[in-house]
Amino acid sequence: MMKKEKELLVAVASQKGGVGKSVFTVLLASVLHYRKGLRVAVVDCDYPQHSIALMRERDMESVMKNDDLKVSLYRQHERIRKLAYPVIKSDPEKAVEDLRRYMDEKGETFDIVLFDLPGTLRSEGVVYTVAAMDYIFIPIKADNIVMQSSLQFTKALEEELVSRKNCNLKGTWLFWNMVDRRGRKDLYDVWNRVIDKMGLRLLSSHIPNTLRYNREADPVCKGVFRSTLFPPDPHQEKGSGLPELVEEICRTIGLEEPDTDR
Repeated sequence: MMKKEKELLVAVASQKGGVGKSVFTVLLASVLHYRKGLRVAVVDCDYPQHSIALMRERDMESVMKNDDLKVSLYRQHERIRKLAYPVIKSDPEKAVEDLRRYMDEKGETFDIVLFDLPGTLRSEGVVYTVAAMDYIFIPIKADNIVMQSSLQFTKALEEELVSRKNCNLKGTWLFWNMVDRRGRKDLYDVWNRVIDKMGLRLLSSHIPNTLRYNREADPVCKGVFRSTLFPPDPHQEKGSGLPELVEEICRTIGLEEPDTDR
């Protein structure tokens, strides 16, 4: 996997809760860090819940209580010779500033930093943080309220930031999440046409509606899917749509080298 001279700043963002913003931030970070060999950090600035920081605490507690997870973590460290990626707690206005301070204090550099952003752009400080991103990915699901909010959010980013070319943001990309494979195909076709008519970009990857995205490490677990300490279990990954999404995001942000540790 190639290294960047300057770290990429990438966010999974949404104005609506419950569409997978934090989940995909964690999954993308874990695949890139533990499996693809990139130096990754996560900035959790989704104040006040800081759900990713809390997930790291739960992950650590689960490892302490489960001997199999302890062995898995030890073997992973022996194999990749890397510690867990840092989860930096911040707030929406000071996220980039806190990242720079962390890097200076720890003497660390990263290839990619993932931000868990809040859903609102009402604060000037949040706009500054959003404008500092290189790429933003927005999960959507076929719900009228979610779609209206998400498309307005994406259109605002494109018109106010991307098109004016006065900031780092190179573009926004939507992607389908919670897709009901038994649902109406014509419904997605209609929304796809709306997205295209609005001039917005849509990834081709589709994430099915499956409970495995809620499966964290726990003291009695047999396999982990969502974790800040491990990449997803390969057996659980099959049919999840996650590998295809990660590869498409990697191509979009310029990380095209093949996965060699699968």
